[in-house]
Amino acid sequence: MTESIPGRFRQWFTAAFAFTSPEQAADAMAEASRWGWLPALSGVAVGADHARAWHDESAAGAG
Repeated sequence: MTESIPGRFRQWFTAAFAFTSPEQAADAMAEASRWGWLPALSGVAVGADHARAWHDESAAGAG
């Protein structure tokens, strides 16, 4: 671990976003957009579970 954190980040960033051809860049962009919706969908699923649990608790307490 003799490298600095900014240096390691710079290497990662360069390797991740520097492409040698337009085809590589297009493939990377397609891959990113293909899976980019997953975090949003996960948040919706978690929110729905929390809402369902809260409703079940409040309905049980009211009755």
